[in-house]
Amino acid sequence: MAGPKIPVNGSDVSGAQKVSVSPDHLEGTPLPRSAGAKRLGGLALKVLLTAVLLGTVFWQVRWSEITGNVSRMDTAGLLAAVLLWIPNLYLQYYRWKLTARRAGTEVLNEDIRASFWLGHTLGFATPGRIGAFGRALFLSNVPLGRAAALTVLERTYAALTVNGLGLVSLGILPYLGWHVTWATWSQTVSLLLIIAGSCIFLTGLIPGPLARLLQKVVGNRKWSHKVVSSLETIAEIPPRVAATYLTLAVLSLLVSLGQFVLILHALGAKVAVVAGMMAVLLNFVLKGNIPLTLGNLGVGEWTALLCLRGLGVEDAQAITASLTVFALNVALPAVIGLRYLRRVFALPKNWSTRPA
Repeated sequence: MAGPKIPVNGSDVSGAQKVSVSPDHLEGTPLPRSAGAKRLGGLALKVLLTAVLLGTVFWQVRWSEITGNVSRMDTAGLLAAVLLWIPNLYLQYYRWKLTARRAGTEVLNEDIRASFWLGHTLGFATPGRIGAFGRALFLSNVPLGRAAALTVLERTYAALTVNGLGLVSLGILPYLGWHVTWATWSQTVSLLLIIAGSCIFLTGLIPGPLARLLQKVVGNRKWSHKVVSSLETIAEIPPRVAATYLTLAVLSLLVSLGQFVLILHALGAKVAVVAGMMAVLLNFVLKGNIPLTLGNLGVGEWTALLCLRGLGVEDAQAITASLTVFALNVALPAVIGLRYLRRVFALPKNWSTRPA
């Protein structure tokens, strides 16, 4: 049976996710066959859910509308979105590199690169992209508890940014011409959303309280002292470094939002840049907190459709833009990560000798 799990919020560009550090793994004990079969069954269920949701998307919007939008897409707008892929991935990589370096100077550059890309590959193959938390396992000469805690830190900054600013956007959007039937509320509610979102976002500037909260989540399990000691290290992160993490997360998010809006414009959708970015951000929040399908495929298209309708974007345009951004920012990095896939198969051989 798999060991206890640590639930932690976090994502690249979205939502509440989980990471688990299993004592079975830490001790080098192979998982029972029943656990493997259960995981295989869970994967099959996720594949089925992904297919069903994609099927309902293409029932809502005909496939011919999607292909027609792609063929008519403005080349300049699409090229601009593609070029933004480079700074987007670099900002994500640089944030992960800074985080991994906190484990010590002994961390290998090759391990940092491989773990970054493999995080995308594992995220693509898991619901809600929670597999991205697996990147910590590929820092070969870093104790598992510390690597896992640092990965949680890096992913948590992404979650604080997306969810915090997402709530702020939800409070502001109704005043930018965004109208949906499921989001009609008073100015007081909008103000409360803005305040709550700001508080969540600014939590990233004070990693000490955040680390202590994670320590409480871990609890007093027999294996938790390894993670707790690592979280104590996180609590000592100075405000300047915390501000750097938060800034990198914000910049990466802004680039992703810009890509989405550029593709909407390339498809002929007339949306204001700020309102469009806020509606797309709300889409990121919703899909990140509904981890049902592989890589959030299918879920993201439905949430994009629902959020962008409020700005008058056609359903086919919203779905086409969502699929295009998925291909750029999720599928392509996952394919690049396949280069390092051999490291996944080498992991079981190293559990017993890996520092805990």
